[in-house]
Amino acid sequence: MWLCVFSFFASAAAACLVLKLIFMLVCLGLGHNTMEMIYGGFAVYFFTFVAAVEGAWLLPDDIRNSSSVRRLTHWLRFR
Repeated sequence: MWLCVFSFFASAAAACLVLKLIFMLVCLGLGHNTMEMIYGGFAVYFFTFVAAVEGAWLLPDDIRNSSSVRRLTHWLRFR
């Protein structure tokens, strides 16, 4: 368990450093305004994805097993 926790924090720190370096290079290369434009566009899609995954993962079982959710997932699956 502690190995998983440590590896999670280590990978998060490494990802943070890599993203910081990439953002810094783009900011220096393309300019600060362009960097903010790219970051804002990315954040919209990223946070929408995170909210969708969180909603699907943390959806209560009584809602997940309701007939309307089953009909919707069946309809989406066979589209």
